[in-house]
Amino acid sequence: MAQGFLLSSGNTVREMEQIGRNYFDDLAMRSFFQDFEKSKSGNNLIISCKMHDTIHDFAQFLTENECLILERDDKGTPLVPGQNTRHVTITQHKGDTSLGPFSIWQAEQLRSCFCSGNEIPLNLFSRLKRVRLLSLHACRLKDIPKEIGNLIHIRYLDVSSNTQIKELPETIYDLHYLQTLNVDLCTSLGGLPAQGIHKLTNLRHLLNSEASFRDFRFPEGFEKLTNLRTLSEFNASASGNNLGCLKGFNHLGGTLCIQLHGDFDDELEAKKADLASKKYVESLRLEAGTARTETIEALQPHSNLPILMFDGQHLPKWIDSLTNLRKLTIRSVFLKSSKVTHSWLPLAKLPLLEDLNVIACRMVRIGHDFLGISERAPSSSSSSSSCRSIFPKLKILSFKFCSMWAEWEDISEEQAINVTTSILPCLQELHLYECSALKSLPHRLLNKASSLRHLTVHNCGLLQSRYNEETGPDRTELSHIQRVEFSTRKSILTGGFGLLPKKLFSSSLN
Repeated sequence: MAQGFLLSSGNTVREMEQIGRNYFDDLAMRSFFQDFEKSKSGNNLIISCKMHDTIHDFAQFLTENECLILERDDKGTPLVPGQNTRHVTITQHKGDTSLGPFSIWQAEQLRSCFCSGNEIPLNLFSRLKRVRLLSLHACRLKDIPKEIGNLIHIRYLDVSSNTQIKELPETIYDLHYLQTLNVDLCTSLGGLPAQGIHKLTNLRHLLNSEASFRDFRFPEGFEKLTNLRTLSEFNASASGNNLGCLKGFNHLGGTLCIQLHGDFDDELEAKKADLASKKYVESLRLEAGTARTETIEALQPHSNLPILMFDGQHLPKWIDSLTNLRKLTIRSVFLKSSKVTHSWLPLAKLPLLEDLNVIACRMVRIGHDFLGISERAPSSSSSSSSCRSIFPKLKILSFKFCSMWAEWEDISEEQAINVTTSILPCLQELHLYECSALKSLPHRLLNKASSLRHLTVHNCGLLQSRYNEETGPDRTELSHIQRVEFSTRKSILTGGFGLLPKKLFSSSLN
């Protein structure tokens, strides 16, 4: 995209990002690539791959003079780019991070420069006048000089993982063609410059994950960047960034994280953000903190959202409207299990949910409401209206750091043999981490989950004592599960701290 190769053909106007995906898919279909690694977040996107050896050699042959990888040889002699060189990658040599005598800066025709992990010369930004892509990932930068504004052709700028950068110069707003700005993991960066952001009308991707341990400041005029396709994180606070400035960002896609900090609790601003119109967002992370229920309800996303991570005190009511949800993570939620409050009920009804993670939630007991069934067991003569599937697509269920959780209520014998209700029919994996108060597992429920093949129990001392493969009194209750793993940290046994987990046993009981 930075090199201008992603252009629409004919009269069809398409997103550059979609054109790029189509190009990649076409090449992959023709076996240009192999060894694909896909995202585990639930969206099944390819995050890395390798090029076939033959294709790689042919590409190197075609671009011999245009693309170079520069490194010193054992004698310290650098390779020097020629006048026809357009794309350069500089590699470190045996731990040396200095560029030393590299004469790359003489190649003013460069279009791309990847300089990850190297210390760069101060005159860099006055040399590469025609560069379109510049990656300075983890280059130990303390400042970005104002000369950055000289790179008027640049489309892609990566200064991520430079942890000492505290601010960006206002001249960065002179980069009118800039499409992507990556400041991920710039942990000292307080935000974007105060004046001039309205000039970045072509900015499409702002990557700012973990860009500041403090509130990341978005300046006045940020709401005018309506071409944004990616915004990694947005933190709202009563005295800082207003959620309402997201109103016009209806092209946002990919992953969006919204953090409600400290004293922010503004229902009207939450409504202005209009998350329901962000229909291209595939993964939403909502850190609600102590915000009131009304504010959280106003942050309802579009109904086709496939991935949701929610961190807050109470589950929002709109969660049962997310009928396309595939992966759900809930954290710090106060979950009650009683005849009065049914916090779990919406989850069991989600028709496509495949992966459910429950992390650090405050609960003492999980009852039948987790499954969306009544406390009274349905009789075998129940009407046909009771014929249903509970968590019909759920494959992975995880509970982590739920230290107060002591009881997981089992289903009754009648519910276990009732053929009119299918309970967890697709569940393949159950993972329990750091649930130290949990006394037992629901045996009949796990037997009802006929597809269960993998059980992991880590640092759950009471469960380990109960189901130990040699001495546990209920060890035979898990014999139908093909793979059962129990593990604990050595620190739990010895009183030490910071030690890696020590596996106690892993058994294939069948």
